[in-house]
Amino acid sequence: MNFNTLSQKLIDAWVASSQKPDAKPEDIYGSVQKELSIRARLSLIDVTSEDPKLWVLSTIRHSRVTARILNLDAIFSGGRLGDLEDQAYLEQSVLPAYHRAIESQAPVIDGVESKLLGVKVVYDRIILPQKNENRPQWLVVGTYGKFMARVPPSLYDVDTTDEAIILALIDGMTSKEIALEVGLSHRTVEHRLERMKKQIGARSLPHLTALLVSAGFDRSLRFKDQP
Repeated sequence: MNFNTLSQKLIDAWVASSQKPDAKPEDIYGSVQKELSIRARLSLIDVTSEDPKLWVLSTIRHSRVTARILNLDAIFSGGRLGDLEDQAYLEQSVLPAYHRAIESQAPVIDGVESKLLGVKVVYDRIILPQKNENRPQWLVVGTYGKFMARVPPSLYDVDTTDEAIILALIDGMTSKEIALEVGLSHRTVEHRLERMKKQIGARSLPHLTALLVSAGFDRSLRFKDQP
């Protein structure tokens, strides 16, 4: 089940449940639990408290994607949001959307591109609030993971030769082609590439390229989050 189908089914269930005075969260997510993609996660957020840090996450269904760089099941195993290890991620990418859903008492569907514990994460999200005459007491949240990659350190130090090598690498050149392009020996280029891999934590040249691109290196080799 892709995200569009998941969202439509959840919204249909939300509309139906909103007609019930005693609607429960499982009235919304119950019909989709067995059909979820391995990339999908379902969570229940108790938003009874006025303090968002005291809101409580309960996992309905973990995703079944195993990623060595970030254990989402451990990070979102359950508990108070104020105990989440990465509070910047919470403040920037989670709470604003939760507040929108609570205030509007309507579904919120968006795409998220953020950093979680130093890892770039990209996913689609749907938030469905309890529908009642008063303030919602819970939210059902569905997410669908799209991308995850470790972000190279923003203080990565490059000289002009490294810049030329990186640009050639991103353009798809092999190490031999890069050597001809920048006027260095093949061995020197490979040495510099190995050093870059170690600094950034890449396992291969394709992995190095992916990390550089995902981190936002533009043609002047500056990160997107830098002034």
